This record gives sequence, C-alpha cells and structure tokens, in this order.
Amino acid sequence: MKFRHFILIAILCFVNPVTGYADLKLPTKTFGGESYYYYKVKSKDTVEGIAKKLGISVDDILCYNPSASLGMAKKQLLFFPVDAFKTSKHTQVNTVQLSNEPVTHAVKNGETLYGIAKLYDMTVEELVVANPQAYQGVVAGDFLMIPHATGANSLTGQDMIYHTILAGESMYSVSKKYNTTIENLLRLNPGIYPNHFIEGEVLKIMPNSAEQISLEKDIVQFKPYIVQEGETYASIAKKFNLNESQLTQVNPKQKKAKKGKTIYIPKNAQKTTVVHSGTATTKELEQTYSPKMQEVFNNVHKVKDDNEINIALVLPFQLHKADAPRQAYLYTDFYKGFLLAVDSIGKKSRKKININVYDTQHNLNVTDSILALPQMKSLDVLVAPSEPKQLQRCNSFGKENGITVVNCFASKNDDYATNSRVLQINMPSSYMTAVVNSWVDKKFADYQVIFLEDPAGEDKDIYNDIKNHVIAGKKKYQTIGVSGKLSVLDLSQRMDPGSDYLFIPTSGGKAFLSKVCDALIGVKKQRFDCNVSMLGFPEYLTYLKDYKTKFQAIDTYIFSRFFSANEARKRRVEQLFKRKYNGSMIVTTPSMGLLGYDLGVYLISSLHRQGYIDSETPYFDGVQMDCQLKRASNWGGLINTCVELVHLKGTTMRESIIK
Repeated sequence: MKFRHFILIAILCFVNPVTGYADLKLPTKTFGGESYYYYKVKSKDTVEGIAKKLGISVDDILCYNPSASLGMAKKQLLFFPVDAFKTSKHTQVNTVQLSNEPVTHAVKNGETLYGIAKLYDMTVEELVVANPQAYQGVVAGDFLMIPHATGANSLTGQDMIYHTILAGESMYSVSKKYNTTIENLLRLNPGIYPNHFIEGEVLKIMPNSAEQISLEKDIVQFKPYIVQEGETYASIAKKFNLNESQLTQVNPKQKKAKKGKTIYIPKNAQKTTVVHSGTATTKELEQTYSPKMQEVFNNVHKVKDDNEINIALVLPFQLHKADAPRQAYLYTDFYKGFLLAVDSIGKKSRKKININVYDTQHNLNVTDSILALPQMKSLDVLVAPSEPKQLQRCNSFGKENGITVVNCFASKNDDYATNSRVLQINMPSSYMTAVVNSWVDKKFADYQVIFLEDPAGEDKDIYNDIKNHVIAGKKKYQTIGVSGKLSVLDLSQRMDPGSDYLFIPTSGGKAFLSKVCDALIGVKKQRFDCNVSMLGFPEYLTYLKDYKTKFQAIDTYIFSRFFSANEARKRRVEQLFKRKYNGSMIVTTPSMGLLGYDLGVYLISSLHRQGYIDSETPYFDGVQMDCQLKRASNWGGLINTCVELVHLKGTTMRESIIK
C-alpha cells in the first residue's frame, strides 16, 4: 500500500476472509497509486443495510471506515480497497505440480556417497549413475546432481521434494513458490532461520501443504473530518502528521479546505484476516511473519518456556543381573558422572532439573515399554543406549515427539543424516577425518606423505578417507608395505634430500606401531635435512604409558574425539567423584565418568541458557569432550564437529581443538 508516511494507529481489524465476494459494483477513486471503491451514504442508510446491499460484512466496512461505528452522515463516503475485494484475490490457489527436475547438492566436509544417498532416499548406485565422476568418492566442494529428487514423508506419506536455494530467494518466496507454509518449511528444515537462508543449500519441502493462516496487512483507513474555521489543507495535514499532497490526493474534488465541508483523513492501520496461505503474496507473508519469527520458530520446534529441565537417561544398567557385564558398570560410571554435573551446576540454575533414569536391561522390549510411559513425551532430552536397535527406537521416538535424542556412545549409527532430533556427540568417522584432512592441508601443505601400510588392513575406513583425500589433492605421496620390523634404511632411501615428510601409519594397532616406531625415530635423528612428523590414530592415546617418549621424539600429532589435556581440571572432577561415591572412576579411554560429567554440564547449561540445543548453541569446552554443533543438512540432525589434536614434541604434549 502507498501512504507510507501516514500515522500508524494501533487498531487491528479482525475480519473473516473475503472469499466469495464479487467485485463491488461501485465507482472507484485512485489515491496514491491505489484504487478504492467508494460508496456515498444515503439518508436512511445503516452499516448493516450497506453491508447487505454490497454483499460484504459489517466488519469489512468498519475495518476501512472505523468512524462508521459511531454513526454516518448523509453523503459521507465509505472506502474499500479494490485489491481486497477482487474475486480472485483470496480464492485461487495454485497447485504446484511435482517436477522431475534434479537439484544440485554441494558436498560438505564429512559427507560420503552413502550419506548423501541416504539423505535423498536413494541408493549409492542410483547416485553414481547420475554422477559417474563420483565413482571413486566425493570431496568437499564437489557438486552432485540429485535426479528426480522426490520422496515421501515418513510420518505423513505425502510427497516431498528438494529445492536448491537460489540467489535472492527468501523463506517467504520459497513458501509462496511451493504453496506451503512458513511453519512447514521450518518444521521440515530446522537448520534454516530468517537470517540463515543460504544460497546453494538444499531444502526439503512438502508442496501443496498450504493452510489457513492469520495474515496481517498494512491498510489505509479513512476518517471523515469537518473543516474548522481558518483551517487549510496545510494546517490540517500538520495536525494529523501528514503532508499536504496526501490530503489533496484523498480529496481531489475539493481544491481548498472550506469551513463546514467534510474531508477524509487517511491513516495507516493493520488488518488481520484469516486466509488460505497459498493466496498470500510474498510481501504479505514477510510482513506477517517477520516481526514474530522467533515465536513461530519456538512454537514449531516445541521450545519450552518454563522453569523445568527434563532429561532421561535410558541405559542398560542391567540391575536385574547378579553378575552384570563390564559394560553395565561403565554405564553406571557415566550416570554417576552425569549426576555429579547436576550437583555441580544445577544449584546455579534458576530452573528445576529433573533427571529420570531407566534401566533398559539391554532388552528391546523393555526399551519400548519405557518409551511408552506418558511422562517421556514431556522430555527435553533423552540420552540413548548404544545397542543399534534400541538406539534406533529412541531416535524414532524423539523424531515423533519433538525430543532431542543424544547419541554419545555409538559412532556408526547414521540416523543423524535424516533425523533432525538426533544429537550425534560421538562424531562419525567420515566427519572426523574430514576435519583432520582440512587441518593436514593447511599444516602440512608442502609436505610429502608416506603411508606405512599394514597388510592386515586395520582401520581401513579412516585410512582410505585420508588416502583418497591426499590423492584428490594431488599431493605427492608413496606407500610402504610393512610386514616385518621397519628399518631406518627402508625409510631413508624413499626420502629426497631437503624435502619434508608426514608419515601416516594405516593401523591404530599397538603391534603395528611397534614395527615402525624405532625406524621413524632413527629417520628423525639422521635425516636432519628433512622435517619429519607422524599423524597418529586415536588409539595411540591409550599407549602413552609405553610410547609417549617415542611419540615426542618423532614429532607426533594424534587426533581423537576425546582427550583430557588439563590434568589439574581432570583431577578436580575425579576427586569430586571419589568423595561423592567413595570410589574412583573406572579407567577407560575415554573415561565414562568424565563423559557423563561433560555431557551433563553441556546439556544443562545449554537448556538453561536458551531452552533448546541447536547449531546456534555456543562452543563448549569440557574436561574430556569439547562440542561445537552443526547440522548434517537443513533437515538432518546435529553433529559434534570438534576433534581433539594432541601434539607430542620434544618433552612437551600440547592439545588443541580443530573443527
């Protein structure tokens, strides 16, 4: 609407939708570029009578002409915007035809062919047929065509499509384009926000899912005003905070304001009407939703605004067994660490913290019975067990009920790819090696790589990810097969004078490490013309008692999901644990007691601060675990992207975080 400088009055007109109205059979005037019907009041007219005569509602009359509620004068004009009363305005809904057009997927760090195929409900074979260049795998920055990108929503069965965000598009324009609602876009794509709508990213969309919404529109209301003695258009305009040209546009037949004559004063207002969202314009959607987007987001994602934090630990403590397996004791240690976190930070929280603990007995039927309890649907967070079927059941429960499910034990479960409610604390190997690869590219940009290959083939997944990345990056590399104990000569004869080398063993096994360590130390000492370093596996951290000095001599970097670098901080938590439970934490790598403590602190502080956990949740610096979340996709779950990097050199051991 025009008249942008009119006074905004705080009147909201709540009217029924104008669906079904024919164009009004009235003359029109044009003010400020907008057309208005007008009706001249007759001596015996009433608001109800005029409404019946025009075939509109009383609310429609009062919405644009509020002074009519106080009475009307003969020859008074009533105005109605032409656009609001066109038959087609709120009756035609364009049904979107599902297209077989492919979408473009930009490969991100950590994504694999398998993961991308799962993301789009395809097989790897189908993906490779459409993208033959990806036969050997993909790397960050590649682009894949996703053919016939349609699928069915697992909960509703309705058809789904995928859309690559184009330059200049907004949530509102995409909603309009596919005849859906802002709420449905947010519900299917929890990774998007009004300020996080990025060109090139892909959205999951349920087209033709528009529904009734309350639409807020800027409108112009017209108030009759009787000119007083001595008044002019200029003085009246100043009185109502208008400019003179705005008054003359609305009153074109009266060139001058004359005492006793009725003129019309335009004022801005808002009209709230219930319409089918598919009929709204992009501008109307933005105008309606933009001021309340945070509220809409919170409602869609069930962000609670109360004074309670409800967390459930659903774990196999196996209390029914007289002689429980070691795994059960590890889960008990995790639970004790979690409670220690509640004790440590819970007292600082203004919210009541409820921790519910359930023993699954390592039995799927028991897990199902726990999930069926009524109180489970009011949870904020559910910490799930590692057993694949039970974990999958918990993940499905979280998706159906809007509950965040934390997987901090299993790294090979991939529900995070398509389930937005999964929080994958235990980073998948593909994502971990992607982070490490990016770091290697920067840290060892000019180094040649020598892979020390174990014929036994341990740790092939991680090794292959790293090797494929090196090959794709066209970095110089070579491979040395190691069957027996490696000699300094075996390595030295492969090294060019003055070049720098990064050695990467292909196994995390201690037996294989014993075959290569002494040779690497010898090369480090003898080949002073070359810089030499080694990249080690997470398992190497468990060998520090025997190999720490050797790692330091080689200049070793070890990557891992978990590591405790600050010994003083670690000891403080361990002492608190010992005092509370009259016993020490079970020694494991990672420590389950510290894992429980870190997770408890992270979850409670995050829920206390913002009421939910998302990729916007601030970075967390834990005792053994650090956390920075990102979404697997706009409709996928959350993944912890922090990798601990331990550097052992000379007599030092330093830790840093790469993400």
